Amino acid sequence: MGKPFKRKKGTLQARLSGQERRVLEHVCDELTTVLSDPTPDPDVPEWARELGLAGVGEARPAPEDPVLARLLPDAYDDPEEAGEFRRLTEAGLRATKLAHIAVVREQLGHDPIVITDDVQAWLAFFADARLALGTRLGVTEDDSMWPTLDPQQNLYLYLGYLQQSLVEVLMGE
Repeated sequence: MGKPFKRKKGTLQARLSGQERRVLEHVCDELTTVLSDPTPDPDVPEWARELGLAGVGEARPAPEDPVLARLLPDAYDDPEEAGEFRRLTEAGLRATKLAHIAVVREQLGHDPIVITDDVQAWLAFFADARLALGTRLGVTEDDSMWPTLDPQQNLYLYLGYLQQSLVEVLMGE
């Protein structure tokens, strides 16, 4: 089995089977669901929401969902400072992560998948996908290998394999 990411004729290409693409599409959909803000901040005035302005309204608390809290971590230990920082940055961070997912999702429909200026989107997507899944699985730095693998653990390892393959190509190995 060849590496999924390769340089070919001066371009970076991904060779993924139909099943691999469907798995990654599913991961894109799951991350999009997690990162989508289901309820707009009630303290943001309607005019600000219509303009897509971030940083208007009250400080936002840390997400209760551990996956979302990992993807959108607090910048400060102090809850008040963290809430204020979140108020100013969370909408933009969500939008950036969702844009990365959208790039990957769109490129999965191309054959071949040619990655040009979008390599950062792929790297960010793999990092976020692994963070999200690792949080759900309870992965810690001490986890080197599971005694048996379930489908979610296999997916976590597969995402790591894809991420490593992309990084190795970028490093010229």
